[in-house]
Amino acid sequence: MLISFFFVAGLLSFFTPVVSAASTTNGASIYNLPLGSNSNYTFALNIPDDSTDLYFHLSGPTSYSWLAVGTGSEMKDSLMIVAYSNADGKNVTVSPRLSSGEQEPEYSSSLAVTLLDGTGIANNTMTVNGRCSNCTTWKMGSRTGSLDLKSSSQPWIYGLGPTGGSARMLRSDSKTASIERHSKYGVFDMDMVHATGGSGGLPTSYTTAQGSSSEGGDKDDSNWPSIIHALCLGGALILLFPCGAILLRVLPKSVRWHWVNQTISTCLAGIGLVIGFYLSTQFTKSQSCSSTHQILGIVILLAIIAQWGMGFWHHRLYKKTQTSSMFGVVHRYFGFVVILLAIINGGIGLRWSYASNGVLIGYSIAVIIVSVVIIGLLGWARFKTNRGAKGFVRQPQELDEFQTSDLSDGYVDRSAGGSHGYDRY
Repeated sequence: MLISFFFVAGLLSFFTPVVSAASTTNGASIYNLPLGSNSNYTFALNIPDDSTDLYFHLSGPTSYSWLAVGTGSEMKDSLMIVAYSNADGKNVTVSPRLSSGEQEPEYSSSLAVTLLDGTGIANNTMTVNGRCSNCTTWKMGSRTGSLDLKSSSQPWIYGLGPTGGSARMLRSDSKTASIERHSKYGVFDMDMVHATGGSGGLPTSYTTAQGSSSEGGDKDDSNWPSIIHALCLGGALILLFPCGAILLRVLPKSVRWHWVNQTISTCLAGIGLVIGFYLSTQFTKSQSCSSTHQILGIVILLAIIAQWGMGFWHHRLYKKTQTSSMFGVVHRYFGFVVILLAIINGGIGLRWSYASNGVLIGYSIAVIIVSVVIIGLLGWARFKTNRGAKGFVRQPQELDEFQTSDLSDGYVDRSAGGSHGYDRY
């Protein structure tokens, strides 16, 4: 019995180191951000001993167009991993990128990401398991970025793309695909010491956060410059400019108000173009200013300025000569051409900026409604004019204002004996 006891004890002592070595787990830090509806944004990290490789897990709901995580507390000089659906919507495209500032990060082929088992789309969740080689230091032009592997509170940033309500969901096999501005972003800390250890690998469960903390800077966001850009130019070119014709020919039939309306519209369109130039600096696809939407937009704004100038100059000439001019004729018809081009370019811009189908349908409906109302009012005014054969009739108080106005509205008195009928120039 004594011999058997020592034999068993010796056998156990022989296997004890082996069991211990097999149970050693990789270090890991896990960050979880609840997003509602039982869904989370999750980022987990492991750094093998004596290695510059990063094993990472990134996951989040497919209701967001893209997911991203980045190093540092801000986008400048950040190394970022961006994930979005591939073209057929069944897998994930992973794009390692470098960011130079508060603008779209650019794909970097110098960053090598190897996808591991578990990467894909399932149960409305986008998941990336990967290994980023040599990702502890990186170059940004003449600058260098790095991770502090000894830090217990290394800052990281996250970003979530727009949802399907405002933008089309990004689906692409290209690692250089353009991404729209995030709808949510924030900063969190990771304990790099806690994340270090083992031979490399990821935990099997991510439900419990560890080695991480939120900095409380989570913010909702939207592509507000793009929204203001669209509202300014859409409001000016599709609503206010056509209303200028109504103010002149239907109600109140006043050149003064026509001029005020067109001046405000021109200024509003100018503001929209300035914001458009700012937007062009934010995205890689627009920085060269070579797209159809950008080129046509610049042409349209120059045409608006020319249209305003022709109208103003015609009225000055008419006041001096009491006769029509070529500027007046061109001004009258050129405006409709500009508005038509603006409507077309608005649709091109929405499609180019990945607007959702709902936004495109809403834009189309708005254009149709405005067009029907404007054309209907102008047609009604023309019908009344032809039927009465008197032109557009002004009230006496309007006539007094017209006679004393600094800007003549270009109507010639053809009546006799004090009648107020006016033919257009």
